[in-house]
Amino acid sequence: MRGAGGSFASLKSGSTPRSPDDRPPGRVALRAAREADLEQIAAIWNYEVLCTDATTDTEPRDAAAQREWFARHTARYPIVVAALATPDATRDDVVAYGSLSPYRAKPAFARTVEDSVYVARDHRGHGVGGLVLAELIRRARHLEHHSIVARITAQNAPSLRLHAAHGFQPVGVERESAYKLGRWHDVAIMQRRLDPL
Repeated sequence: MRGAGGSFASLKSGSTPRSPDDRPPGRVALRAAREADLEQIAAIWNYEVLCTDATTDTEPRDAAAQREWFARHTARYPIVVAALATPDATRDDVVAYGSLSPYRAKPAFARTVEDSVYVARDHRGHGVGGLVLAELIRRARHLEHHSIVARITAQNAPSLRLHAAHGFQPVGVERESAYKLGRWHDVAIMQRRLDPL
C-alpha cells in the first residue's frame, strides 16, 4: 500500500498534545473485565472487525467465541475495561477495553506480550484509550513482563499516536502483509520495553 508508512514515519516528530476537552469523563472506572462484560466487549470488537481496518481480524465473535477468548486471558494476560456507571447504577457501560496476549508460543518469548486497545466509536477522542493502555502497561510491569509489542495497521494514525505517547517506539513495518476490506495493509510494529519495579 503506497503511503501506508506516512503515519508511522511521522511518529518521530512526537505526538500532538490534547486539548482540555479531550480529557476522559470523570466517572470512567478502570477494572478487570468480568464475564458480564463480554457482550459489550464483543459489540466494540465486532464493529472493528466488520467495518474498519483497526484490526486485521476478519471474523466477528459470537457468544461462544467471546467466552473462549475470555478464558484464554489468564491472570498473566489480563483484560481491562473502562466503564461508565449508568445513571441508575444498575450496571456499567463498557466504553473501551484492552488486553495483553502472548506474543509468541515459544518459551523464549514468555516475557513479551502483545497489547490490544479498542474504544467504542462514540467515546473516541476523550483519552479513554490512553487510560486503558496506561493500565495495561502498569499491569504488565507488575507481572514482570519485559516488553510489550503492538501490531497496528499503518494507516491507523490514532493508535500509532496513542502508543507513541505511552513510550512505544517504531521497530518495523510488515509491507502489505494483511488483506482486508478489499485492499492490502501495511502493519506497523511498535514496542515498549518495561523497566522493572
